Amino acid sequence: MRDLHSYSTELPSGQMKMDCDSGKSFKPQGVKVSKSMSTICSSSSNANCHESHPIQGPARQAQGRNHSEKLSPSPDIMSAAARESQISDFYNGNVALGCPSDTSEKFHQRVAKESRWNGETTPKEIMATKRIANAPKDSPIKHTFLFGENKIDNGSKMSLKKSTVHKLPEKGCSPLAVSREGPDGLRGETQAWSSVTQRKKRRDLFPDSKVFSHIDAHVLRVSEQIKSKPALPSVQTIVQLITDEAQSKLETVRAIWIWLCHNIRYDVDGFLGLSQKIHTPEQVRQTGRGVCSGYAHLCREMCREAGVSCIEVSGYGRGTGYQQGQNCQQKKSNHMWNAVQLEGQWYLLDACWGAGTVDAEKRLFIPRYDDFFFLTDPEHFIETHWPDEPEWQLVQPRVSLEDFEQRVFKTSEFFKLQLSLLSPNHSLLKTEHGEATVSLRSTHPAEFSYHLSKLCGNVSKEALGTTHGMLTVSEKSMTLKVLPPTEGLFELMIFARPADTQNPYSWVCSYQIKCLESHKKELPENPFHFWGLHPKGKDFGIEESNCGEDLIVVATGTLLLTLQTSRPLLATYQLVNKDLDTSLSMKCLASQAEEEKLSCHVLCPFLGYYRLSVFVKDLGGDLFKNAANFLIRCSGPINQNELFPSGLSMHCGTGISTGCRGFSNPSHPAPIINTNQGKCNITFHTRSDTEVAAILSKDKVTNTKYPMERYVLLTHLGNKVSVCILLPESGLYKVGLFSRNKDHKDFAHVCDYVVRCFSEPRCLPFPRVYSMWRKGCILLQPRTGVLQERSWIKFRVKLPKAYRALVVGQSRTELQPTCSKIWEGEVYTGLARTVLKLAVKFSQHSTSMDVILSFDVEGSSPSSEGSSG
Repeated sequence: MRDLHSYSTELPSGQMKMDCDSGKSFKPQGVKVSKSMSTICSSSSNANCHESHPIQGPARQAQGRNHSEKLSPSPDIMSAAARESQISDFYNGNVALGCPSDTSEKFHQRVAKESRWNGETTPKEIMATKRIANAPKDSPIKHTFLFGENKIDNGSKMSLKKSTVHKLPEKGCSPLAVSREGPDGLRGETQAWSSVTQRKKRRDLFPDSKVFSHIDAHVLRVSEQIKSKPALPSVQTIVQLITDEAQSKLETVRAIWIWLCHNIRYDVDGFLGLSQKIHTPEQVRQTGRGVCSGYAHLCREMCREAGVSCIEVSGYGRGTGYQQGQNCQQKKSNHMWNAVQLEGQWYLLDACWGAGTVDAEKRLFIPRYDDFFFLTDPEHFIETHWPDEPEWQLVQPRVSLEDFEQRVFKTSEFFKLQLSLLSPNHSLLKTEHGEATVSLRSTHPAEFSYHLSKLCGNVSKEALGTTHGMLTVSEKSMTLKVLPPTEGLFELMIFARPADTQNPYSWVCSYQIKCLESHKKELPENPFHFWGLHPKGKDFGIEESNCGEDLIVVATGTLLLTLQTSRPLLATYQLVNKDLDTSLSMKCLASQAEEEKLSCHVLCPFLGYYRLSVFVKDLGGDLFKNAANFLIRCSGPINQNELFPSGLSMHCGTGISTGCRGFSNPSHPAPIINTNQGKCNITFHTRSDTEVAAILSKDKVTNTKYPMERYVLLTHLGNKVSVCILLPESGLYKVGLFSRNKDHKDFAHVCDYVVRCFSEPRCLPFPRVYSMWRKGCILLQPRTGVLQERSWIKFRVKLPKAYRALVVGQSRTELQPTCSKIWEGEVYTGLARTVLKLAVKFSQHSTSMDVILSFDVEGSSPSSEGSSG
């Protein structure tokens, strides 16, 4: 089955629209109608109309069949058979009387008496009965009410409560003229209109449906007891049982509503024309099934038994079989619902739609209680229900049928989530420059999604998903820019749910989009359903972004995203493009996390659209949350050889991580270091007990003569650490820094740097460094680790707490300390392939010396360009 209340990309491909038997509402009193406008059915005692039911999903439908035609004969030529048919129709609740009806004086007196019992005397009703009493003797209207009088007097076939008699004139009354009796017992039309414009809202009757919990529970409990009995009780008995705990007319109506919604199933076969429709109250009670008019007829019957004024209202419903933008002007009305009078005011309800939904394809009724259609505010009800008699809209100004057809289709969830339209307010949109925009306002924070389909003919659809729109959401609004991929007609469904919930998205409204020209933009899939900052971004700790919510155009293939934060946050990023795989995507991002700012350097190696998603969490938090999604269009991609090195962490450059490790006063706060000379020096201040290590790496190395570790040399001098880097060739390098101290014996990652060099440096490596190269050791000369053969080289090295130092090669050379504690001496390199080792004795009583550095001797003259770090 299709689920209208949860998001699904699988939508119904088609639904059928069928005829059903249902009654018509009475013409409200006070509307002047000529005698020639009286309408009867020529073929049966029940007026035929199309049936509508809550929609499972937007659908295309075949035109249903009309089983009867409406005739409008003049009363003077009306036959006796037609009169009898009209009398029968009246008591079946299926004839719309356009003028006052006839009755006897005896019946008039009874009406007045019963009305006083109900405390709702309406002057216009009394005047109407007097006019009926004075009607011509042979008037068919008078025959109708004489028939009713006899029925009531006999009492054998119709056991009516007080409200039954009161109801008859009430059906012909206009809702605009029904109000509580004034001090003088009369109210004019002006006062009646004021009653409508200042009418009570549903929330004025009851703040929340929870106030009916005891009534609802009682009705459901009684319903189970009734089902367990072998014999089905009468309507009168059912009403007495379910309203036993009702203390007011409002609670009485609630009890009847709950019973109908939970005990009557929709007659799907009747709706589809596979069987005769079930619509009379007795049929509906006995079978537990009915079409919309069956719900309405039984609701009216039960209200009569309970002493509640209730009528049926027929009209057009935007439910099952409804096609967005369809023309109802030349079609019969297709739905029926009810109006009840409470506290002198009329309220609308639809028990058929409150009971559930229909999957016409599977011929299934899906029970799904919807409280929205219980005493719905008229301004909301008119969005899906347009009555044949405009007075029963209960709104001012009146809504024309044309306006009704052109309105944006809204589901009950639209109003439950307290959404409203910003623009546009009509359902059919036309693209401008290949784009169409929709905006909604939300009273409370909400999350949104959408689904776009291309309409192919009357029935079929081509699902396009969420790759052709840009949805941006603020705390209390959303804007969706739709970019249809081709010309043609499209259906746009919008879904929403309350923020911070894992509930499924609910369908809230729909549009049709006519694309006149397309720019064939295919946006990247966005599973997070919004673009820009999260509506609750400030709750996540994000204050603002340097990139807006609109499309970000990148002309050079590079982008720097920055997010100002209200507290320290950790962040990770995801870059998506149709041509970008996961491993390549990781080489496009270099992120930095500082105390009050998050930054991400983004590289775009392909033309087209990208999605950059940001995920954040607090320090010590467990889960990353999606905090932003940015749409990027790259018009000038970079070369893939310029992508960042692999394996960068979320901590590039200085920031939260370096601060936690005691690093301060950095020489390079930013994560990217550019050099044309092939060398750089990164310095920090650290705690006195901190030891630092560095690792240099490159994805693809062509110069493999010396290992990469030879191109990094660390120097510790007091609290200052210097990381000297030489580059053997052009390209991008990753420098990973690690540290340990007395509290943490193992080295832990601190941060990463990216070093870029696009020249050809040809730097020679540093000497090989051994583990005894300790804090305070400084190599002053020579700074290169490759020496020319048969040359005299001056060595100068600072070695704290050393007792002896010598260079060992083909010969041994003792280094002598100076007054500044620098060990120096002239050393002969010897022949090529000789390895010179600097050995140091750090303990006076030690019998051995430790090698701390070694140098290679080469035969040809090594290049000295850039060799000094």
